[in-house]
Amino acid sequence: MHVNLPYARRLKAFMPKSLFARAMLIMLVPMVVLQFVVLIVFYERHWDSVVRNLAFATSLDVDLLLGEYERRREEGESPEAALSHSKRLAHTINMRMKLEQGSSGAVVESGRGRDEFKVLYEQIERTVSQPFMITRGDNDFIRVTFALEEGMLRISVPRKRVASSTTYLFVIWMVASSLLLTVIATLFLRSQIRPIVQLARAAEQFGLGREVERFSPRGASEVRRAGRAFVVMAERISRQVQSRTEMLAGISHDLRTPLTRMMLEIEMSSMDEKSKTSLSADIKEMRHMIDEYLSFARAEADEQLSQVDVPAELHAMVENYRRSGAEISLTLPQKRLLMQVRRQALLRSLQNVIDNALRYGKCAHLRAEEIAANYVIEISDEGSGIPEAFMAEAFKPFTRLENSRNSKTGGVGLGLAIARDNIQRMGGEITLSNIISDVGAVCGLRVRITIPRAEHMQQMS
Repeated sequence: MHVNLPYARRLKAFMPKSLFARAMLIMLVPMVVLQFVVLIVFYERHWDSVVRNLAFATSLDVDLLLGEYERRREEGESPEAALSHSKRLAHTINMRMKLEQGSSGAVVESGRGRDEFKVLYEQIERTVSQPFMITRGDNDFIRVTFALEEGMLRISVPRKRVASSTTYLFVIWMVASSLLLTVIATLFLRSQIRPIVQLARAAEQFGLGREVERFSPRGASEVRRAGRAFVVMAERISRQVQSRTEMLAGISHDLRTPLTRMMLEIEMSSMDEKSKTSLSADIKEMRHMIDEYLSFARAEADEQLSQVDVPAELHAMVENYRRSGAEISLTLPQKRLLMQVRRQALLRSLQNVIDNALRYGKCAHLRAEEIAANYVIEISDEGSGIPEAFMAEAFKPFTRLENSRNSKTGGVGLGLAIARDNIQRMGGEITLSNIISDVGAVCGLRVRITIPRAEHMQQMS
């Protein structure tokens, strides 16, 4: 089946985004369509038949009163006497009659009222042979006027005799029942969707590296099944991460003993000084790498979330760098911002990025701002940047890009790997991009750290 994709995309743009709104739409659209069809059928069948029957009965009464008046006139009664007898008959059927004398030979506007009172006009036209017109009277009356020799005979018919009152009751009943059903469906849908929202909130919190508290699967069987699967998955991932961290920390700790023994054996060996110096340097580099990862595994593995004033922490960090003689600048927003983050993990990640910027770019420029529901920190330098093809490699542990970074300046290749791990555990992301000058040359590297705010996650929930 061929589908018009542009039309489908335009239609999708107007669709509600939330599950609750879509469920309400699925429920309300058939209800509205059904009521619309019922109303059409009602007006086509009930309204038409009822109104025609009422108009037919009214036309018979009008013909009766007109015939009564003309019969008495033919029997020789005066217009006043004939009208008086006819009025008594009209009173019994809840109608009124009036004769305006002095208009001998008066002509009515034949056809007047046909458009406004179509059904009634057609029925009277079939019943009465004399020309007439229908106009609006006073106090909810409809006036049927006939031209007679002695004047204009007006018969007033109550409007309710030609209109069905049940029509309005039927419409009111449909509207009231629809509103009642909508309220009941809204309450029911909210109770059914709430477990899904709680599951989404728990998944978002877990994705941000936060503890999932007070979550238990509930709702429909499918939602309970998904909730139980999420709980099992979250526990398995947590155990796996903890086991990996503990294993690597243990391995790093155990490797320090043989490295120390190797260092002693080198010092006590009879090899030449050049060989000793070379081997000692390799062992020191290995120990430095192990110490780096061991420090990371011990410091950040079990750190809990805490409320941190990020601009204040950035300002304090920059001041420490400036006191040590580093060339660093800082641009902060005016307002204070408290965020739920892992403080040591965030500071260590920023420190690793800033150290790289100072080491390879000679200076560092920090800029922090709040964009939508995220807090963005950018660290840029004035170095040679990183080739686009190697940016993904830069985040791998123990990776050093020799083409763009001088290995003699130090570092073991864990800085960006640790930074990315820490930022991702807080639900954020870190990206690299080269800074391009006006002439098209690379004039620096920009590191962009984006961290979602906890308030945004609560609003999404």
